[in-house]
Amino acid sequence: MFSVISLALLTLCATALAQSSTSSAAGSSQTIVVTVSNATSSNASSVFSPSQITANVGDLVLFNFTAGNHTATQSAFFAPCTPINYTNGTNGFDSNFAVVPANWNISQGAFPIQAVPILESNKNDTMWFYDVNTCAQGGVGVINLVVGDPATAGQTLDGFRPFDWRGMSSYGLSFAFTRNAVRLNGTHASSSASHSSTSSSPSSTTSSSQGNAAQKMVSTLNTGFALAAGLFGAMLASGL
Repeated sequence: MFSVISLALLTLCATALAQSSTSSAAGSSQTIVVTVSNATSSNASSVFSPSQITANVGDLVLFNFTAGNHTATQSAFFAPCTPINYTNGTNGFDSNFAVVPANWNISQGAFPIQAVPILESNKNDTMWFYDVNTCAQGGVGVINLVVGDPATAGQTLDGFRPFDWRGMSSYGLSFAFTRNAVRLNGTHASSSASHSSTSSSPSSTTSSSQGNAAQKMVSTLNTGFALAAGLFGAMLASGL
């Protein structure tokens, strides 16, 4: 039989261990900073650094805007350069336009940031994102690209960027052309929208209708691009 004192000591020890375990788990969390600045290469792939991030539950992905006029906007792999709420109703993250003048430093004011917490609810989600102003030139990135999941099979960061048609089959060309139609038209439509997935203002209704109209237009264009790509691929294959 334990005495009252012994039980009290055991309770204190158990409490201390629980607190230590909680502190240890919290201590393992980290803030992952993604620097968003003007591209240093012609294809804009350096706008986000790093552009591919792996984060665990409790981590915080922090987009730190340090130069230029950029956004960090969530999208879907098959609808790049388009806010995700335009395509599947998900309220993804969106920084809106963050403008940082040249030669800005912290003494002049804080840099704009966009925080994306990794929670139990989104820990298994692959989150694609892009910069409105450079998406068509390669300004894209991804958080937690799931490898081995049938739902994301064939999805890569390079596949999310603008394509290189050289060496592609006619099917590959068709797929690439239709995706690029979405990319380019999606960028055009989104740059005129309010970029707020949670806003309830009248402007958000206008933005949503613009996005839906853009998607309908892109769907129509996709057929033409697909046919053109197939014909172009056949011409390449025949040596014309």
